[in-house]
Amino acid sequence: MKKLITSIFTVLITVSINAQGVNDSTSMGQFYTNQVFYSFANGEVANIPNNDWDIAFALSGQGAAGSAILLNEAYATLWQAPVDTNAWSSFDTTGQLSWEQLLNSDTSWTNGAFNKYRGGASFFDLGWGTLDPNNNYWTLGDSLYLIKTVNGDFKKLWIKSLKQGEWNFKYADINGANENSITITKTDYPSKNFIYVSLTNGNVIDREPDNSIWDIMFSKHTDYVFPPGMYIGVTSLFNNVGLWTARSDEADFNAAINAITPQQAYNQNVINIGRTWKRRVNGQWVVNDSIAYFAWNKDSTDLYRIVFTDFGGMTTGKSYFNIAKIATVGFSETINTTKTITVYPNPTTNYVNINITGFNTNSILNIYNTSGQLMKTQTIINGIQTISVEDMPKGLYIYTINDDTKTINGKLVIE
Repeated sequence: MKKLITSIFTVLITVSINAQGVNDSTSMGQFYTNQVFYSFANGEVANIPNNDWDIAFALSGQGAAGSAILLNEAYATLWQAPVDTNAWSSFDTTGQLSWEQLLNSDTSWTNGAFNKYRGGASFFDLGWGTLDPNNNYWTLGDSLYLIKTVNGDFKKLWIKSLKQGEWNFKYADINGANENSITITKTDYPSKNFIYVSLTNGNVIDREPDNSIWDIMFSKHTDYVFPPGMYIGVTSLFNNVGLWTARSDEADFNAAINAITPQQAYNQNVINIGRTWKRRVNGQWVVNDSIAYFAWNKDSTDLYRIVFTDFGGMTTGKSYFNIAKIATVGFSETINTTKTITVYPNPTTNYVNINITGFNTNSILNIYNTSGQLMKTQTIINGIQTISVEDMPKGLYIYTINDDTKTINGKLVIE
């Protein structure tokens, strides 16, 4: 359910048909040692070393929504220890080769490597600990981990708690030496998605650019690749939190750089683009230049098309692509805090419930596709009404609700 306490907008959708775009590139450096943060509108905004951190903690969201913990898959390795926190003092790595190696999710930022078993024991199981709704929604850690750090050291690790917006964890050498406890307060970093930690020196590292100024990030991580049929280090493109992306498989490059409509439904998978823009052939990476990727920018005002054209491999770590802005949603804003709208479920399949308050009688609901085409129009009134969308194709839509000259807009996803 999404509730918007409103500003009022007049919405204009403009489409640039067959926009050819511009050619651009980013470089992660030799052997893919850096992370690159990229803005569709402004190009590269940060290019930073990726080997100075081991784990990262989510900074946004409350309770389960903000409980993600990531692993630096490019350089560190994580195993789930088959014991609970009572074994902290007697931590034993006997049989470690049979322990499960953990990796970050490839669909959601809310599931890092430490959240592997989220929901395994109960609805409140967050992987590394259990959320207690009867105790201020605190999460207390119940698992131990073995981690091989970026510099090759082995540490034992206990995520102790997440409560009142504070992360608390400790780590030590396997024999208990060099124990260190760290507390991180989320509100200290209001414009970042994650805060990063080095288990080598205990540094808490604020290394991300503000989450409002970048859209995608190029980074090395670990993934299963066939061939050769094993987990190897690869480079992928990761979406910023909340970014909507889709793709279209075209006949050739010329068709791809002229495509304006995706064939796939939009989603928010963090590596929806991922490494699919290249494939492994005879031990070499070959670019799939007939795929057009579609992505809304961070605030969903502009729609971009990206077609990859070349890849430099580990020699340069350079990725080449053509990028074009093909649609813009413009807003003419008049502040009015008396109107509210709730749209659910969203995403949806067959219907959507719309609950509006504070509008004039007989408001107009319009639903547009991303090309600006009006797909559905209907008169609605204050209160809850159910709108059928089963006749509409899967995809991302923009809805507007208008009374007189005032309009509220939002996004609707049909799956």
